Amino acid sequence: MEIKPKWIFCLLLCTNIIINLDQGIIPAAIQQIEESLELTSEQLGFLGSQVYGGVTLVCLFGGKLFLHFNSKMIVIFSYLGMISSLTLFPLNYGASWPFYIFRFLTGCSKAPMMIYFPVWVDNFGGEQKTIWITILQGVIPLGIFVGYSVSSVISSLWEWQAAFYLQVIMLTACATIFIIFVRNKDFDIKKSTKQKIGSKSVNEDQQKKSLLGQNEKNTYWQMMKELYSIKLWLCCTIVISILYFIVTGIQFWMTDYMIKEMHQEKQTVNIVFAIVSITAPVFGCVTGGLIAQKLGGYQRSKSLYVCVLYCSLCCVSAAPVPFTETFWFGALCLWFLLFFGGAIVPPLMGIMLSSVPKHLKAFANSSTTMFQNLFGFLPAPSIYGFLMERYNSQVAVFALMYYSFVGLFVMLLAVYFRRMQTNKKIGFEEVFTQQQDSKSSVLQDEENFNITVRVLQYGDTPLITSLTPNIEGQIPNYDNQETINQED
Repeated sequence: MEIKPKWIFCLLLCTNIIINLDQGIIPAAIQQIEESLELTSEQLGFLGSQVYGGVTLVCLFGGKLFLHFNSKMIVIFSYLGMISSLTLFPLNYGASWPFYIFRFLTGCSKAPMMIYFPVWVDNFGGEQKTIWITILQGVIPLGIFVGYSVSSVISSLWEWQAAFYLQVIMLTACATIFIIFVRNKDFDIKKSTKQKIGSKSVNEDQQKKSLLGQNEKNTYWQMMKELYSIKLWLCCTIVISILYFIVTGIQFWMTDYMIKEMHQEKQTVNIVFAIVSITAPVFGCVTGGLIAQKLGGYQRSKSLYVCVLYCSLCCVSAAPVPFTETFWFGALCLWFLLFFGGAIVPPLMGIMLSSVPKHLKAFANSSTTMFQNLFGFLPAPSIYGFLMERYNSQVAVFALMYYSFVGLFVMLLAVYFRRMQTNKKIGFEEVFTQQQDSKSSVLQDEENFNITVRVLQYGDTPLITSLTPNIEGQIPNYDNQETINQED
């Protein structure tokens, strides 16, 4: 039975929502989990970091698996691994180490889907792939929000384990549909792309070069040395990692803090925090993208100053949180913090992408993702739990909120390095050309395949890389363009 790409995309979309439910389930039921599993705050924070640790580890080599093994089979194992780990996690073991292992395995199982789903959309999405990728990534916070909301209801009526079992049931349904109805040729990008290129008579040397996906003269360490010498990219990567550190800490711990320190009822906290966590970053991201577009695009110098403004407003919003016991004022501060944090993401990601040479874009995107996991997502729950256990929750929240000032300082450094660059170019050239002849079409297909393979080789979650063919010709390289006299 043939299944159309749009139905496969719907299945991947549902899966992407469901695999993120547990990221919302745990924060909503954190007090019950802490009592049920008999974990300290430090242990609970370490538990929250295990998922990100698993994702980071698999991202080191996970993309290469898709180059050597059947893509559908890898995703099937990913489904089965996540179903097993989610089923075994809520059981009572009488010790803490099994819980760490199963959360780590959950992250390991989730990573192949995170890597491959956007790549599949990039190859099978056709003219709709840009909007499909946007939707695919946009449902990640939706999944966390749904998990948080469902867990809030379930934990108030039954045991918190029921929320995990509900996630297992839904994920099992998706896995069953995937195994039965999705065919290899409709899912494996290697087969489909080779056939597409081969049908247009690309010679063997071109195909071989495309399959290699990288310049042999540039080794991994040479590329890393070149990339990390780009100070603007490094500063922006640090800022986005700090942002994700703060957001992850808020997501994991703020419910517990509001209940205990702001003396608010659990039901009220769950409802308000769910609304704040879904509306603020979404509205902020849309607003930030629209403002960047109105200013002429993220390649202009003024985009950096706008990012500094957003960072400053984040700091202003975060500063009162550790010193207030008024729940509604604290919730309002968090809303603005997440709003301006979301607003900084579109221009900052664009600046990072445009600050590196074309041949480093895929590698830079992969390195940024790894940086975000290692210094953003992964340590946030553990460090907060450590400070809470050693001192108190006010100290932990103070460190979390005022870490935003470090981000502001690094953002100012980015402006300084940008001004110190000798080769600058401003202005935005919008080039939308459609290639009509078959030869140009072949070259475009070959380039897209080349980018896809590079992404898989570096084990990245390739949202930005997937969009690179559409925008990389429209943005300047700050380090490699001729000097233009006029500047904003």
